[in-house]
Amino acid sequence: MTGLIRGGTVPQFVIPFLWTSFLVFGPTGGAQDVVIPETVVTAERRLSGDPAVASWSGDEISAGSPRTIDELLANDPSFSLYRRQSAVFGHPTSAGVSLRGTGATATARTLVLRDGIPQNDPFGGWISWARYNPELLSSVRIVPAAQAAVWGNQSPAGIVRLTSRELVENRTSLQFTGGTHETLGFTMVSDLISDDSRVAAQVAAFTLQSDGFHGLQKSQRGAVDRPLGLVTNGAELRLVWRPADDLTIEPSLSYYDEERGNGTNLSRNATAALDLSLRVTKEVPSRTWQVAAYYQRRDFEALFSSVDATRSREAPALDQFDVPGEGMGGGVTATLHLAEGVDVILGADLRYMNGETNERAGFVDGAFLRRRRAGGEQFVGGFFARAACETDAGVSLEGSARFDRWAFRNGGRVEQRPVTGALLRDLKFGDRDGSAPSLSGAIGYRFSESVRARASAGTAFRLPAINELYRPFRVRSDITEANAGLDPERYYTVDAGIEWAPSKRFSCDLNIFHHWIQDAIANVPVPDRVEAEAIAGFVPPGGTVAQRRNVEEARVWGMEGRGRWQVSSRCSCSLRYLLSQSEFTRSPGQPLLKGKGFPQSPTHRLVAGVEGDPFQRVHLFAEFEFGSGQYDDVLEERRLDSWWTARVGGSLEVTDALTVQVRVENLFDEEIDTGLSSSGLRSTGLPRSLWFNVSCRY
Repeated sequence: MTGLIRGGTVPQFVIPFLWTSFLVFGPTGGAQDVVIPETVVTAERRLSGDPAVASWSGDEISAGSPRTIDELLANDPSFSLYRRQSAVFGHPTSAGVSLRGTGATATARTLVLRDGIPQNDPFGGWISWARYNPELLSSVRIVPAAQAAVWGNQSPAGIVRLTSRELVENRTSLQFTGGTHETLGFTMVSDLISDDSRVAAQVAAFTLQSDGFHGLQKSQRGAVDRPLGLVTNGAELRLVWRPADDLTIEPSLSYYDEERGNGTNLSRNATAALDLSLRVTKEVPSRTWQVAAYYQRRDFEALFSSVDATRSREAPALDQFDVPGEGMGGGVTATLHLAEGVDVILGADLRYMNGETNERAGFVDGAFLRRRRAGGEQFVGGFFARAACETDAGVSLEGSARFDRWAFRNGGRVEQRPVTGALLRDLKFGDRDGSAPSLSGAIGYRFSESVRARASAGTAFRLPAINELYRPFRVRSDITEANAGLDPERYYTVDAGIEWAPSKRFSCDLNIFHHWIQDAIANVPVPDRVEAEAIAGFVPPGGTVAQRRNVEEARVWGMEGRGRWQVSSRCSCSLRYLLSQSEFTRSPGQPLLKGKGFPQSPTHRLVAGVEGDPFQRVHLFAEFEFGSGQYDDVLEERRLDSWWTARVGGSLEVTDALTVQVRVENLFDEEIDTGLSSSGLRSTGLPRSLWFNVSCRY
C-alpha cells in the first residue's frame, strides 16, 4: 500500500511535528487564567433550546472515563454500533452508528459531526471512534431526526454532535492508561494562550495498545486463533486566532492510525486518517457568519482468511491491500436573530468523495488467481434553511428545509489475472445523478413549568456509500458482494414525546417514533449457487454469498424512555429504555425477507445506573445493561441470545492536579455473543476486564 499506512510519508512527519510543537511551545509553569472568548460554532447549525435525545457535558465525559466516545454514547440505549462490541476491539467497518435500530446493515444511517465537520469515512461511512480523545471534548449530543434534516445525506435517523473543548487557560494534562489484556496507553494535551488572548493553540498526542482477547467462543478455537490485538496512535494541532474582536480563524490538523488483529494468524486490518480543516467566523449584531472547509484522507487495508474445519490450518482468502478514500468539502452558514424568540439559519454546503478497493481474491495452490480494482466518485451538495420561534404562550415551532443534488461518477470494476494480466472483467458503471429534498417540522408546548410536550415529522435520504457500491467483504466463510446499482434510501419519520419534571430531583421523558424506509439497503442472501458464483466468483465451502440490494419498504417503530432521580445531594439513579421493532414490510424481489427484522437489531435495550460522591473527592458508579435476543442475518436463521452485563468504577481526586480512575467492564464475566456465522462459529465480546487512568494536570 502506498498511501498513509505502508510506505507513506504522512506518519513520518505528522506525529513528530506535533510532538515537537508540544515540547517547544508547551507551558513551563502552572495553569494561568488567561481566558480567551468563547468560540461560536455556527457550522453546527444548532439553535438555543434545541432538544437532544441524550447529552453529556465535559464534566460528565470526564466522570464516565470512557476509553472511546462510543462507549459513552452506548450508555443511552438509542445508540449502538452494528454489533454488541465496543469500537476499542471491534472491526472498523462495523463501527457505523445505528440510532434506534434504524440500520439494516453496518453502514451508518447517522451523521457524526465534530465542530460541524462530517466525520463519517468518505469511502465506507463508518467511524474511527478511537481517534476522538475524550479529553478534547466539551460536550457530546445525540440529536433527533427533526433537527438533523438540514444536514441531508447520511442523517435520516439523526446526528451525533461532538464539540471541542474551549481553550480557556494555559494548562497541560498527562494521562497514563493500563489494564487487563496487557493494555497500555498514554495521552498528552497542552492548551496554550497568548498574553493578549488573541491566539490559542491546542496540541495533543496519544497512543494505545492492547494484546486484546479471543473473539471466538473458547470451545471452537484452534491453533490458528489469536486475540484481537490493536495498536493506535493519534495527534492533533488546533489553532484559534482572533485578529479582531468579531473575527475568528480556526485551522486544525489531525492524524490517526491503527493496526488490528482480526482473531487469527493471518487476518488483520489497518487504518490511517489525515484531516485538515479551516473555520472562519464573523460576528456582527444579530448575525453570525461562518465559512468551513475541510480535506480528509483515509487509507484502509484488510486481509481475510479461510480456516479449515479443525482450525489448525489457514490460508489467505481476500487481501484488500489498498483501499484509499478521500473527501473534501465545505459550507457557508449564517445564523440570524430576527426578533425576540425568532432565529433563522441559512446556508449551503457540498461534499466530494472518491475511493476504490484494490484487492486480490481466489487463493488456490499458494497464489491468488484474481486481482480486482473497483471504485468511483460521489458528489452531493445543497442549500438549506432552518427557522425556530418561541411564543409567550409556551408554544415553540421549528422547521427545516433542504434541497440536494447528487451524482455518482466514474464507477468501474476491473478484474485481471495477477500473473498474466489477462482481463477477466471490465465493467464501466453509468454515471447517475438526482435530486433529494429533506424536510422537517416540529412543535412543542409547555403545559406548565413541569410538563412539556413535543411532536415532529420529517423526511431525509441516504446515498449508498462508495463501499456499498463497489467493495465486497468476507466474514469467516460468508461473502457479501457490492452492488453498483443501489438506489438511495428514503426515510419518513414521525416522533412525539412528553417531558415531566415535577421537582429538581426527579425528571423523566417518554418518546414514541416511527420510521418508514423506502429502498432500504440490506445484505440479501443469494441462495441459487449458479447466481452466487456468477456474482462472487465462487462460494466458500460451508459458506454463503449475499449481495447488497434495495428492499422496497421497511419500517422501524418503538418507544424510548428515560428517568433520573436525585436521591440526595450525593447520590442519583437513572433508568433508560428502548423498544425498537424493525421489519421488512414489502419485498417483491426478495419474498423471503418480508416480515423479517433487521439483523443485529434487538427489540429491547435497558440501562440502569447509580452514581454518587460518598466522600469528598470520591466518585463511584455502577451500571447494569440488558439487550434482548436478535438475529445475525436477514432471514432470521442465526439467533443470538439475550445478554446482560454490569460495570462498576470510580475516581479519586488525590490532589487538585492528580486523579485516579478505575473501571471494571463485564463484572460477572458473562459470555456475550456478537456474531454467528453460517458455519456455526460464534463470535464473543469483551470478557471481564479492568482498566485505569492516572491523570495529571499542571
